[in-house]
Amino acid sequence: MGTGPNSTGPAGGAPAQTWVLAAGWGVAVLLPLLFGLLLAIMQHRGLHLRWGFTFSAYRSLIEAGRIRVVLDTARMAAIVSVLCLLFGLPLALWLARNARPGLAVQMVWLCLTVPFFLDPSARGLALRLMLSAGGPVNSMLLHLHLVHQPVRWLLFSDFAVVIGLLGPYFPNMVWPIYLSLMLIDESLFDASSDLGASPTQTLRLMVLPLAVPGIMAGVIMTFIPALGDNVVPDLLGGGRTEYIADSVMALSTSMNYAGASAMATIVFALLGVLLLPTLLLRRMLTRAGAA
Repeated sequence: MGTGPNSTGPAGGAPAQTWVLAAGWGVAVLLPLLFGLLLAIMQHRGLHLRWGFTFSAYRSLIEAGRIRVVLDTARMAAIVSVLCLLFGLPLALWLARNARPGLAVQMVWLCLTVPFFLDPSARGLALRLMLSAGGPVNSMLLHLHLVHQPVRWLLFSDFAVVIGLLGPYFPNMVWPIYLSLMLIDESLFDASSDLGASPTQTLRLMVLPLAVPGIMAGVIMTFIPALGDNVVPDLLGGGRTEYIADSVMALSTSMNYAGASAMATIVFALLGVLLLPTLLLRRMLTRAGAA
């Protein structure tokens, strides 16, 4: 039995390093999540935990009307995800199929990379100045005589929050779709053309089904971060609508840790709802490939 660097674990011949990394990931990520789930259903007396399970935290959320907060936040994150998909899918397809190396392509890649390095507060403040009554957007509309007075709903509204969330999370949609499109064999496009399929038919019948895993990954990577964003709603929403991140912060500040954990577990549940179709689809594709 080998004990060197290439020695394998007990299951599936996985290297020992894999099990070490998996154990570290479980301790650093899964253990806090599990504790948060338990915190939401354990009995509390002040800051002290007592053994015993209760759903009073969830009942309090319903009675306080915070389920409405979850629905409003989910609606906003869904709108952002749909818009990112509508604009991101054509861009990813262009980058994967038709884009040639050049200044335009380099600028697109730069724009898709820069959001990862921008400070969210600085980006939100910049948008806040742009959308304000005296900002450049309203000034341009007034100069073109499209409006007769500054448009007030550009800032401190759901519209402003959507605009603020599109920038940072748009790359999250493009990258997974682009990677899934790059995995499509070039011969499939040639075969589709030889069989007389039009570009629209090729897109609908071949490209989109094969890109579904990337699309699902993009939706998850856009929806969940947008669901938990607290910077953009605070800077651009004007406090008119409460979102999940604000509720969790308010509950934590008031030392209602059970309520805050209950709100967080709702986000985990939404993530599970999104992950389940992806896992089922992956299993179906694996079985189809094996067949």
